[in-house]
Amino acid sequence: MQTQLNQQEGQAAAHRKDAAAANSILVADCGSVLTKVSLLGLVEGQYRLMARGEAPTTLAAPREDITRGIAQAINEIELVTGRQIIVDGHLLEPEQPDGNGVDVFVATISAGGPLRLVVLGAASPALTDLVSQAVSGLYAETQALPSPTFTASMAAGQLTQPGATPLPGVSPLPWTPERLALEWRRQLDRLRELQPHAAIIVGMADGPAGATPIQEACQLLVNAAQEQREKTRLFPLPVLYAAAPQYVEASRRLINGAGEVTRLDPLVSASNLSPISLAASSLYERSILRRLPGSETLWSWSSASPVATATSLSSLVRFLAHHYTMNVMAVDAGGANTTLLLAGERGEFIPMVKAGIGVGSGLGELLKRVGSQHISRWLPFDVSDEELRQFVLNTMLHPHVVPSNQRELQISQAFAREAILLTAEALKAGALSNFSPDLILATGGVLAHAPRPAQAALMLLDALQPRGVTSLVLDRTLLFQQLGAIATVNPVAAVQVNENDAVTHRLGTCVIPYGTLPPDQIALRVVVEYSNGRQVQVEVMSGSIEVVPLRLNEQALLTLYPAQTVDVGLGPGERARAAEEIDGGLVGLIIDARGRPLVLPADKAERQARLLQWSQAIGA
Repeated sequence: MQTQLNQQEGQAAAHRKDAAAANSILVADCGSVLTKVSLLGLVEGQYRLMARGEAPTTLAAPREDITRGIAQAINEIELVTGRQIIVDGHLLEPEQPDGNGVDVFVATISAGGPLRLVVLGAASPALTDLVSQAVSGLYAETQALPSPTFTASMAAGQLTQPGATPLPGVSPLPWTPERLALEWRRQLDRLRELQPHAAIIVGMADGPAGATPIQEACQLLVNAAQEQREKTRLFPLPVLYAAAPQYVEASRRLINGAGEVTRLDPLVSASNLSPISLAASSLYERSILRRLPGSETLWSWSSASPVATATSLSSLVRFLAHHYTMNVMAVDAGGANTTLLLAGERGEFIPMVKAGIGVGSGLGELLKRVGSQHISRWLPFDVSDEELRQFVLNTMLHPHVVPSNQRELQISQAFAREAILLTAEALKAGALSNFSPDLILATGGVLAHAPRPAQAALMLLDALQPRGVTSLVLDRTLLFQQLGAIATVNPVAAVQVNENDAVTHRLGTCVIPYGTLPPDQIALRVVVEYSNGRQVQVEVMSGSIEVVPLRLNEQALLTLYPAQTVDVGLGPGERARAAEEIDGGLVGLIIDARGRPLVLPADKAERQARLLQWSQAIGA
């Protein structure tokens, strides 16, 4: 279907209804594998999900136009609703008197790959880590290339200062002029290999190498530009200058045509990461989103600039934490990226995006990072390294194909566990250790499309390992990723659709006792008082999972009696009684007494037997 921009589209944008008074809203989420489109409309004065469609994302040849995939997904909506939205290859805006068209269109995007940033200058492990923290909420990858002189001075410090922090992979052997020359050559080759979208220069002038690392960072860009100008379109390269302020103008003159320098506050601590984060976000839109094939048409359709999917999901998570005064965790297990977001009731917010790590095109990098043993530990059957490699290859070549049997499904879900675990581990240990989520939101194809809700619940419990009492909500409609973008044009619609449609697939409430669980003994006694007066008492053995029936839209009061060394959130052995009724769900009330951290048996036969036992107990 043709989606070329025509002259009428610019005129139509001027006549769109005020988004806050829109009768209909169309929102598209363009993922690395699938494009999901949802139609929202007013029903008895409330915004509701009217219909949704999915289609493969169209960025690769021969259909290199992101709007083609959007149009295909819209076609599914047209078939369901009878409403014409695409007419002669163009989006019909605003909504017409006969009900065709839509008033507002917004989009989120996670396709297109990550923003590649190279850190130059006095790129110590500490400063490189700060840059990574600054872009942790974006689809971005960072790679450090410390200046040769800085590397040499750090190596010298390793020899003269016991306990000094060494640079990874740097030998403390003396740095002769010949070795420095080789390092210059290596860095030029590495820069050409990385093909970064932007560079960031860091470091102050009070280090052991003085201002030389800043000068060498500039010279590296100049040399690379002279060498590659005729071979690639890499230069001029956007350069974020977050180093010694007194040398910014000298650096700008030295770089000259090799880069476009943007001055930022010097990067010295975790308290001033915001300028880098904002600048990187702008670079992501300019270098990734704006360069997607079909982006010109997409922007012309949109009532607000398309945003990264992770940014949209972040807005939703922070809103829910603030609105309901609770701790919220969200996980998005995508094909090319895995995202984990934490938002606290006091305004805390910690994002983590693992770009290039996913269960589709990101599967190869995931296997490389964790190894086959980490994948196979989640499987209740034997699997060879060759079978896992073949599974990865097939998935990367055909990411749209769903698992065809139970074995492939379990392998796919094992990879999902490791992707989420890897992302969680990337967060600071302190950030997770004190964060107890009241609500966990789960989205992404591998979770949303799990054949049984209990499979999604078990993946979340295995990978995130929450403690205490928390609720699990599964985004089967894949709306969570879109609601933040909707909120930018119509906050009321975002709130109403979230409450009426997005959070309707509750998996249930989970009780996860922790502490020292007595082996082969009762870890927790649970008393459930249903709304009809019926009472159920369950004794849960350590190392096991139990599910107490508590259906969707059903509520009950809960009283917990832990063993003396077991904690459910109030201290070891302290009884807990819920002040309010808890909600049921598609799975029910889940009691996970397997211990925290979750330790799988080392013996393969015993481990596989336990995995089967837990899966059967939860109904997966």
